[in-house]
Parts: sequence; C-alpha cells; structure tokens
Amino acid sequence: MRMRMMSKLAALTSFGVALLMPGLGNAQMTKIKMGSSLSPPSLDSITPYVAIEKGIFKKYGFDVEVVEFRGDATHVKALLSGDIDLSINMGATEGIVSASKKAPIRLWVVTNPITPYHFVARREAGTTLQALVGKNVAVSGLGAISYHIPRIVLERSGVDPEKLKYVAVGSPADRFKALVAGKVDATVVTNTEAAKLASYPDIVDLVDVPKVVPEIPYEFGMVREDYLQKNADTLYKLTKAIIESNRWIAANKAGTIEVAKKILPEENPETLSKAFDMADARLWGVNGDISEASYKFTVEFLKKVGYLETPVPYDKFFDRRFVDRALKELGRK
Repeated sequence: MRMRMMSKLAALTSFGVALLMPGLGNAQMTKIKMGSSLSPPSLDSITPYVAIEKGIFKKYGFDVEVVEFRGDATHVKALLSGDIDLSINMGATEGIVSASKKAPIRLWVVTNPITPYHFVARREAGTTLQALVGKNVAVSGLGAISYHIPRIVLERSGVDPEKLKYVAVGSPADRFKALVAGKVDATVVTNTEAAKLASYPDIVDLVDVPKVVPEIPYEFGMVREDYLQKNADTLYKLTKAIIESNRWIAANKAGTIEVAKKILPEENPETLSKAFDMADARLWGVNGDISEASYKFTVEFLKKVGYLETPVPYDKFFDRRFVDRALKELGRK
C-alpha cells in the first residue's frame, strides 16, 4: 500500500512540475524551417504566417519558423544545402527550372496557383507596353518568376520582350521602391504595392497580370527528394495545414488583415484591405494544386525563351500524394 501511495505521489509531483515548467507541454512539437523568397513578406504570400498565428501548424504538431530570403536564388541554395527543411514560398518558375537542371527537388504543395501581379511603369517611361521598348524592367533575379511574367505579358500583347532590359533588384517591395525612386522604368508588383498607386500619380498600372496570363502559378512549396522520402507523414500534415490556412484566408478578410498588420507593421491597414479586395479569388490555393495544363503552359514558355531544355514531367515534378490525401479528407473546393 505504501509503495502504491508513493507511486501516486510521484506521479502527481511530476504532473505539477510539468505544469510549472514553461514549454514542456510543447516537447513533442516538431521544429520545421520553411523557406520563403519574399523578404519582407507580402499579403499575397501570407499563408505560412497565418498557419503560425492561427495555430494551424501547431494543431498538427509543428513549431514552424519561416526563414525569409531576398529572392529565389539564395532560397534555392539554402534548400539544397539543408539550411532549411523545405520551401513554402518559392517562385514557381524557379522551382520548375531548378528541377529541370537536375536539382533533387519536388513540388509538394501549391500555395498560389495564379499570380498577384500588376505590370506597372513610370508614366514618363510610357503608358503602353509598346512604349516600354528599350526601357529597364526591375525583376527579383534573371530567370525568376518576376522576370518571366513581364516577358509573357509583352509577348501576348505583341511586343518583343527581348527589346526591354531586365535589372535584378529584389523583392516586390524593393522593386516598387526602385520604381518610385526613378531608378527603373517598370516592374511587376503584387496587389499590396498596386493598392498604393493612388498615392503615386507618376506610376501607372498597365496590366492586371492574372487577367492576361491566368496559367502561370506564383509560389510553390518545394522539398528535397531525400527529405520527402524520409518525412512523408510530416509532408502530409503540413499539406493539410497549408490548404486549411488558404481556405481560412479566402473566407476571413478581417482576420487575414490582422495577421498581415502583425507581420507587415509598416503597411497601412487600409492598403492591406484594398490589396485583399484586389486579389483574384483564385490566388490562395484552396486545393493546394495546379492543373497539368497550367504546368505544361509554363514549361513550354520556359523552353521557348531558353530557360530549360527538358522539363520534368508533371507527375514526376509534382508529388501529388500529399495533396490528394488531404483533399480526400477535406474535400475539393
């Protein structure tokens, strides 16, 4: 009897200590480092931040840190070197091109199946796409999605994209600052920057990109093949978390703006609200995927402009098992 009482007392004591020790309740949480090519972040790529702030990652047992990079090039290097576990916001074209060059990475979830871009220019440089011939276009990096998007828009509008000059500047926020300062003539910016144009009469919005090029995806979640093979259950749970976060964003403007104000304290709440309203309803991937047709359109363009020779087939590039399993449980929207 005495031994039984001592065991009960020890158990109660251990329970009390556990309650008093901060962080012990999170001992089973799996730490994950997720890469993002946007620094600072943007409202359009807010998915992982929402998943953190609203406890969606935590619900699935993850303690997630978003590691921000200024552009895709450094992001890809960090992924391949193992400095991060996986990517959540990598430019779609960068992911496709890197995989075609034998980088051992695969697509595991699609955060943004269309782009949030607007092709904008300084009024003095030209108020039509044709007028931009010979002018400078700011991009995050040569070969990045912000490099390919204006080229596709120009080509579809009958303007030779080779007749413009492309200058590597950085994130959408960096490119917008360079445009306002008159250091470049044009660029593509996200809805967040486009929402500010009323305050910049010298800048004109030439094209709402998703209306002209709806096929091109924006941000991909990419993962190394070795991590994918060893952590299938982790990727499945993370996929569910991302899809649930995107669905929450699409249905909760006010809550999304609250999260955005926290991670983007320098942005005006009215600007964030306007940017949310400007976003195409398809921007946040409520199903976490893209169609094979969209993928093929994108790779055909990349082949045409010389950025890849032999694309990875859709079913080899996109490991759909995590999305398909999640959608089986959550339902397709």
